[in-house]
Amino acid sequence: MLLKSMLLQKWFHIPSDPVLENQINDRISFKKLLCLSLDKPSPDHSTFSRFRSRLSKEAMIQLKNEILLQFAHKGLSITEGIAIDARLVKSASRPISNTDIRKRKEKSNTPEGKVDKQSNPLKFSRDLESDWTVKSDTPHYGLKEHASVDVKSGFVLATTLTPAYSTYLPYLTIASCHTKNPIEIVYGEKGYY
Repeated sequence: MLLKSMLLQKWFHIPSDPVLENQINDRISFKKLLCLSLDKPSPDHSTFSRFRSRLSKEAMIQLKNEILLQFAHKGLSITEGIAIDARLVKSASRPISNTDIRKRKEKSNTPEGKVDKQSNPLKFSRDLESDWTVKSDTPHYGLKEHASVDVKSGFVLATTLTPAYSTYLPYLTIASCHTKNPIEIVYGEKGYY
């Protein structure tokens, strides 16, 4: 049920776990997919967060690929091509200099950088992947979320977060392949040229 909830969140672009909880409680179609009776509430939003933290990125990629393979066996596969685009995501951390980022990255790779002052594992660490980019003459500090979708069905095939200045066309194209058939058409905006 929790995995299906994560898929609903991804497919319907639900921005947060509390909103996901509300959507599950509000939508009959979501309850039906999750096998929840109408009188049973959604899991608490913190349950989604804890579940997500237990799954590695590699595990999520493997699960996504398995689901897409099952879709292909049911006749739903990429036939028209994929469309790739990106959106800017503002960093929760305030901007710091490249020198400070480099020092903090080096420290985070040491044993001391993985624990707090009381020697407990860090629960929160500063976002060290964010960087600067300019869009429409406006500077932006954060990340870029790249996504590829099947142009016929609109299913999200692959996503990744990168520093804001980067483009990830090759990765998304490869990550979108879920059958032995090659992807013949890739649509993208001028930034991916």
